[in-house]
Amino acid sequence: MDFREHLGDLELEISSRCTLGCMACPRNYQPKDKWYSGFMDFDVLKDIVDNSNFKRYVFCGGYGDAIYHPQILEILEYMLSTDKMFFMETNGAHKPKRFWDELIELPWRQGCGFIFSIDGLQDTNHIYRKNTDWDSIMYGVNTILSKPRKQRMRMKWKYLVFPYNQHQVEDARKFAMDLGFEEFSPVKSIRQYNPEWFSSEEEKQLIQW
Repeated sequence: MDFREHLGDLELEISSRCTLGCMACPRNYQPKDKWYSGFMDFDVLKDIVDNSNFKRYVFCGGYGDAIYHPQILEILEYMLSTDKMFFMETNGAHKPKRFWDELIELPWRQGCGFIFSIDGLQDTNHIYRKNTDWDSIMYGVNTILSKPRKQRMRMKWKYLVFPYNQHQVEDARKFAMDLGFEEFSPVKSIRQYNPEWFSSEEEKQLIQW
């Protein structure tokens, strides 16, 4: 039996750069000398993808966000030149408008998509995702969704549910569907948080179940 026929997703962490300060992110509580700060070399990424055949390649963000890789547009163009399925998960914030304008002009095809991690609406997304920027996120979202479905990637809104935003889940779902997202996925956050990560007891009660 060829085990490669049964391989699922491959998660690729290509950047440890991020503009946000989410309190449960290792970037904010681990000593900086314990992990590498930088980017995956483009040639290394191509070698991995060219010499493997996973069902889907997922650009995830455990320590950073893939959209902050300095060659991200080139990486996406390369991925689109292959026949590989891939998804990119991002917080979507703080990229200049020209980035999204150039991104949406790439030759998008079936089998690829973006997952926007947005935990709330305009008045709440910043509570956990500190230093986020709603306007830049929405510019990216609206730029992508302004294109017909066949000319863009599939779009999913991933929504971490906290005590502070649980009352907005259905409003956010409707908002996402009205914008044109294909999928809205609320996921309850069950992480255990270190009390030292909170600036006050009030903040802890907003975040931790």
